[in-house]
Amino acid sequence: MKTIFRLIYDVLSIGVIILVILLSPFRFIYKKLHSSPVQSLWLGTPIITLAFKAKAESLLGVKSKSLVYETYFITQAFDYNLSQWITFPLVGKLCSLLIFGWACIWADRLHLYCDRGLLFSWQPLQINLKELIVYKLLGIQVFFWTYGADVRSQITTQKLGEPNCCTECNLVGQACICNESKRLKYIGKLQQYSTAMFSMGDMIEYTPGSRNDLFFWPVDLDGHNRDKYQPNYPQINHNQPLHIVHAPNHRIFKGTHFLIEAVETLQAEGIAIELSLVERIPNAQALEIYRTADVIFDQCLIGFHGYFALEGMAMGKPVMCFIRKPQEYLLHPEECPIINTHIDTLKADLLKLYNSREQLRDIGIKSRQYIEKYFTLEAFAQRLQTAYKDLGISR
Repeated sequence: MKTIFRLIYDVLSIGVIILVILLSPFRFIYKKLHSSPVQSLWLGTPIITLAFKAKAESLLGVKSKSLVYETYFITQAFDYNLSQWITFPLVGKLCSLLIFGWACIWADRLHLYCDRGLLFSWQPLQINLKELIVYKLLGIQVFFWTYGADVRSQITTQKLGEPNCCTECNLVGQACICNESKRLKYIGKLQQYSTAMFSMGDMIEYTPGSRNDLFFWPVDLDGHNRDKYQPNYPQINHNQPLHIVHAPNHRIFKGTHFLIEAVETLQAEGIAIELSLVERIPNAQALEIYRTADVIFDQCLIGFHGYFALEGMAMGKPVMCFIRKPQEYLLHPEECPIINTHIDTLKADLLKLYNSREQLRDIGIKSRQYIEKYFTLEAFAQRLQTAYKDLGISR
């Protein structure tokens, strides 16, 4: 049954592609006659920052929207959320053909993560390359952004040294691309069809030729989000345990058990420390727990911070995280207050924070200032505008 449906879908997708190409002259005429703002679509993997990046691009005078086929439990706040349609067997997948056709007419610019596009692909963690060919023929600008699993391979990861994302992984071939030759060939194809590829942190190790200075996880501090990220700096209270909050989306990639073991060892030694794990709950609910933290613990394996760390910093929390190459992976590393920790020093680092709690508030204040200076929508929009200018793009 699956094989038959795939055949039907592939045939229909080719039909839609031919129709789009045949109608392309009308698209060009329409775009030429209408001096409307650039129309930009951010799509693919439903990461929380997708909508924030679209909102930031809107600050440049671009008509920018976000679109996803599915959502995670974290958020559903996207301009076009088609998750209810896609859940219908067969019909939902066929709906993607219509969305693809619409995007080919509407969009001047497409932003994608490296693992999925608008057409369905039968290759895991890969975009259907047929759609990229169409975008190139239509003159649609295509930008690729990375988030981690969409570009990581096992050999390159292990070459970074221990610990790393593969240290405790038991999902080889499932969680990331993994296969080195496949990654190299695939990334090469994406770059062939893209206007530009953007990467950051440890992801730059997998995307040679990418632009790596955009640091594209903006935090929306305005509007209704003003209260969402209201600072709540740690209080100096030696009568209460030091409260660590950790929110792993995948424990095996974040080194969660190392943290648990360190905390339990310290507790056994009589140190007043407690740990809260935040897992599989909506972002708004998670933020309320983050607000109670004295310290946010991001991860101790991957070697780069996640969005969780930035949210914690926005709320004025000290953040612990393993940063493998601070000078290369961080934006203005000399100003970044992240507490760089390692699995070998984790227990000692926690104990040091426990014994110097009076410093936590100052670190929290610096953390908030760092976000306000470098990770707002406006700050990201400025970096994006600079990148467009360097690429010869007007907006």
